[in-house]
Amino acid sequence: MKEKSKAVPAWAAAITFLFLIVCVTFMTVGLKTPPHIPLLISAVAAAGVGAACHFRWNEMQEGILDTTRPAIPAILIIMTIGLLIGAWMAGGIIPSMIYYGLQIISPRFFLVTALLLCSVVSLAVGSSLSTIGTVGVALFGIGSALGVPPAMTAGAIVSGAYFGDKMSPLSDTTNLAPSVSGADLFDHIRHMMVTTLPSYLISLLLFGILGFCFTSGGETGTGIAEIMAVLRENFRISPLLLLPPLAVILMVVFRIPALPGLLFAAGLGMVCALLFQEGNTPAGMFQILMNGYTGSTGSETVDTLLNRGGLMGMMKTVALILISLGFAGIFERTGMAEALVRKILSRVRGDRGLVIATVLTSWMILLGTGQQYVAIIMTGRLFQSVYRERGLLPCNLSRALEDAGTVFGGIVPYSTGAGFTENALGVSAWQYGPFTFFGWINPLVSIAIAAMGKSILRAPDGKKEDA
Repeated sequence: MKEKSKAVPAWAAAITFLFLIVCVTFMTVGLKTPPHIPLLISAVAAAGVGAACHFRWNEMQEGILDTTRPAIPAILIIMTIGLLIGAWMAGGIIPSMIYYGLQIISPRFFLVTALLLCSVVSLAVGSSLSTIGTVGVALFGIGSALGVPPAMTAGAIVSGAYFGDKMSPLSDTTNLAPSVSGADLFDHIRHMMVTTLPSYLISLLLFGILGFCFTSGGETGTGIAEIMAVLRENFRISPLLLLPPLAVILMVVFRIPALPGLLFAAGLGMVCALLFQEGNTPAGMFQILMNGYTGSTGSETVDTLLNRGGLMGMMKTVALILISLGFAGIFERTGMAEALVRKILSRVRGDRGLVIATVLTSWMILLGTGQQYVAIIMTGRLFQSVYRERGLLPCNLSRALEDAGTVFGGIVPYSTGAGFTENALGVSAWQYGPFTFFGWINPLVSIAIAAMGKSILRAPDGKKEDA
C-alpha cells in the first residue's frame, strides 16, 4: 500500500500519459525519428513526476524490473527468429517458399490467401512474431513479385498472424489474459469467438475486395518470371527445402517449447545452407547468424526481399521493448496507471460501460507503452476486482483485454510487434497499419457488442446491471 504523500494525482498521471503520446507522435511523424528516443524521454519525464511525488529511484527501478521479467521469453524468441531468418535465407528455404508460392498463388486472391495462411500457421504455432518472421517473410516476397503493394501485403500478414495468436491455446497472450483475469483458458477462447469471428469475416471480405484490384497478366507475369529465374540462378530450389517449415509445425504438434524449437529450425537452416547451397562455409554462416543474410543476385528487387535477418537485425526491436517497458514499469509502480483507471471507473455506469471501459483502457495502455503484456497485465490487475464485485464472469474481462490489448499490438508504430514487423518485412506500421483490418475492427466490434448488452456473462448469483 502506497503512502498518501507519495500518491501521484490523476491530473499529473494524465499529463504524463499525454506527454508520451504527443512526444512519440511528434518525433516519429514530424521529425521522422525512430520511437526509441521519444519513449526514453517520456520514461525520464515519468520518473521526474515520480520523484516529485517522493518516490525513490530504487522503487521505480523495481517497477521496471517487475515489468521486464515477463517479457524476457519474448525477447529471447525475437532474437532467435533473427537467427532463423538469416539461416533460412542462406539455406534457400525462404527462396524456395517464394519460388513455389509464385507458381500457385493468383494475384487476385493473394491477400485472402496471405490472411488465411498466416491465420492457420499462427493458430498452430501460437506466435504472431514466429509467423511473420517465417511464412510472412516468404509471403511478402511473393506479394512483391505479384505486384501487390507492400503495405497491403504486410497488413494481410499481420492481420492473420494476430488472429491466430489471439485464438491459439499455445499463445502467450491467450494464456496471459485468462491468467490475470481468473478465467479458464478454454472458456476464454470460446467467449472470444463472439467478437473475433465477425471481425475476421469482415477483414476477409475487405481483403477480398482489395484483391480484385490486381490481375495476373502483362507486366506482372513478366516480373514473376524474372524473379523466379533469379532465384533459380542464385539458389538451389528444391521441395526438400520445404521440410524445415513443416518441421516447425510438427514441433508444435509434439508440444516442443517455442525457443528450443526455433533454435532447432535455425540449425536446420544452417545445415541446408552448407549442404544444398554453394559457397557457404561454417565461418560464413556464423556471420550470417550474427548480421543477417546479404547476397547480391543482380536483381535489386530480389536483394531487397532477401537481405535481412540476423541477431543484430533484431537488436533495434529488443531496445524498443526494454525502453517501453521502462516507461511502463515507472508508470505502474508510481500509481499513475491506477490513478487514471480509477478516474475512468468513477464515470462508468452499468456492465456495458464497464466492458467498454476495459477495452478502451487496454487500448490506451497499449498506445502508451507499446507492449501487449503491459496492456493485458496492467488492465487485468486494475479491473479484476470490479468484475468480481459486479458478479460478472472473468471471461468477460479476459476477452476485453485481448480484443484491444493483443490485436492492436501490431499496429502501434512503437510497439514490439510493429518494430519486429518492420525489421522482418521492411515496411513500417505507419504504412501497413491502415491495411491491418483485423486489428482495427476487432476492438470496434467488441465495443459495439458490449454497447448492445450482448454476450456479457454473469455468474449464477451475479448482480444485475445497474440502470
